[in-house]
Amino acid sequence: MSDNEERSVLLSVLAGIGIGAIVGAVVALLLAPKSGRETREDLAKAIEKLKESVSELSHRVKPALETVASTIRQKAAGEEAAEAGEHAPEQSQA
Repeated sequence: MSDNEERSVLLSVLAGIGIGAIVGAVVALLLAPKSGRETREDLAKAIEKLKESVSELSHRVKPALETVASTIRQKAAGEEAAEAGEHAPEQSQA
């Protein structure tokens, strides 16, 4: 699996988690038989919990994304060096 594919899969998983959390919170609030005030309080709590979850997830995912980015940079630098090496004999002959 290439680095771009790994990154795409990781971003898809993160998006799925975020969307699932939002949908779950909305459905729970809509189906709960509570007053408007209680629903607003629950919504505020759910939003705070979602913020905490996203923050925690970003702290866990950040090292993986940095590793992927580093790997991509290293491969790109290696390809550039290889291309420069391929063109070196052409330049010396000119």
